[in-house]
Amino acid sequence: MKFSFILLILIINTNYCHFQLIDSIGKCLSKIFCHGELLHTVQMSGMFRDSKTFVDMPTRYSEIQVLHKFSLIDRTNFTQLQQFIEENFLPSGSDIVTAELIDWHQPLSFLTRIKNFNLRHLANSLHSRWRKLAKKFDDTNLCSRCKTSAFLTQNAFIVPGGRFIEYYYWDTYWIVEALLISGMTQTAKGILLNFFDILQLNGFIPNGAQIYYLNRSQPPLLIHMAYAYYKHTSDIEFLKNNINFLDKEYEFWMNYKSIDVFKNGEKFTLNQYRVVSDKPRPESYKEDYLNGQESGNASQYYSNVMSAAESGWDFSSRWFKDPMDIRTIFIDKIVPVDLNSILYRNEKILQEFHLLLSNEQKANKYKNLADLRHKAINSVFWDPVVKTYGDYNYEMDKVQTKYLYVTDLAPLWFNVTPPVDDEHLLKRYKSILFDYVSGIPASNINTHQQWDFPNVWAPYHHWTVDYLIRSNRASQALNIAQRFVNTVYCGWKKTSNFYEKYNANEEGKFGYGGEYVVQEGFGWTNGVVISFLNSFSNELIPSCDANTENLSSKTNINHFLFAYLGIFYFILNKF
Repeated sequence: MKFSFILLILIINTNYCHFQLIDSIGKCLSKIFCHGELLHTVQMSGMFRDSKTFVDMPTRYSEIQVLHKFSLIDRTNFTQLQQFIEENFLPSGSDIVTAELIDWHQPLSFLTRIKNFNLRHLANSLHSRWRKLAKKFDDTNLCSRCKTSAFLTQNAFIVPGGRFIEYYYWDTYWIVEALLISGMTQTAKGILLNFFDILQLNGFIPNGAQIYYLNRSQPPLLIHMAYAYYKHTSDIEFLKNNINFLDKEYEFWMNYKSIDVFKNGEKFTLNQYRVVSDKPRPESYKEDYLNGQESGNASQYYSNVMSAAESGWDFSSRWFKDPMDIRTIFIDKIVPVDLNSILYRNEKILQEFHLLLSNEQKANKYKNLADLRHKAINSVFWDPVVKTYGDYNYEMDKVQTKYLYVTDLAPLWFNVTPPVDDEHLLKRYKSILFDYVSGIPASNINTHQQWDFPNVWAPYHHWTVDYLIRSNRASQALNIAQRFVNTVYCGWKKTSNFYEKYNANEEGKFGYGGEYVVQEGFGWTNGVVISFLNSFSNELIPSCDANTENLSSKTNINHFLFAYLGIFYFILNKF
């Protein structure tokens, strides 16, 4: 696959920072899946309720043939357009099939430590979901010149679920953690090798395993995944053979996503989520196009929504001037505290890895980089008046402290020592950490965006609980783990599903807001719950409200009634 680098230098009339912008790291050239009149016509027609459906449909013929046939139809005629799609495209995900997991087995070793019968049942159900979510790419049903949007990697992978039929970058971290707990080291290793192949091909890891994600990444957690794998397996040969990929991933973020911030007379090199585009996201084309036209500057809007998608927090009031209006998105002016905390941890891990491999020079390099970033985090992201961390707005030279976001705690998650006692920070965030039945909401402002109140997400529960355990706050860690496991358990009892997000106010209820309906599956939710069941196997006790329990009981009774009626019907017909 060809890719190109287009480098733009942006000069900012400010004393606070300067940085480089890049447009399209590994640019997608497809005139079907990434840009062009065909994509615009189909997505704006409203033929598909979810814009992602179309760009996940492989072609039945070569791209040239499909584009020629498109040129012959009346594109304003919906019936002709619909017929054209049916004749020239396969159903969404036709190149993705269920994979066999050779290292999936029952029973799970840690199940014997779970005292509660209901939680053992939950753990078994979660473990069984890996087989449902395990996929692989298979292009055998496609013609030799047919076009697909998928990266055809070699090994099996775990998808989040629902509309997310391919694997995603940052989601996979919590999946890998849980696969290792579940004894599925070969599957975890194969997933890492897939990432290394994509990194080798494109020079970075895209948002997800589709070519239309080629101009953006996601939170850089590959190094965290490799660390989890090494700690679980002690596979030094794996580390030795692949350390260059981990260095390469780090270098990508430093070469193409860095920003120099000047604070108190010092220059600090930090990182941003940053994408430049003059087109809508292919998988959310119609939504972006309409909002872009209303924003007053469509290209700037497209760049900002793609940058926010790169953050994983798509979307949140963290990125808006007006917290209630996505059209005011300005993430290009924000340096995120969580991204830089993740990269600090990456530098510490790479230091440790290179010491293990006797690469002392590189180990010292990463140690120095980590020391510099530690100082930068406490200089740039710290508000000395409010005494808290937050995202830094370089245009205003100000830390965001108006609202509470759980990501403000990211430096604590990744072992940054704050300027004050950490108890002071925890007190400020006490309301979102401990006041809600389902766990920790993403923020304390309700904007109807999915990464704001009242939505509860698995990833930061894992990091927060891990931090509380490390800081000798075991009871607080258990409190958070209990509430999150409980809401997942109660939702499962009620619907037999696991969801990507939950509602902080209502036990077991899935979350809402954003561009699409809530998805079930769900990779990182399953992964974090497995992690908590492993860590707190003797302490967690599920408890649902009466309505959930009653519904569950009625469901079980109905199952028995249907079973008995079936047996009775069989006997009558037999005799």
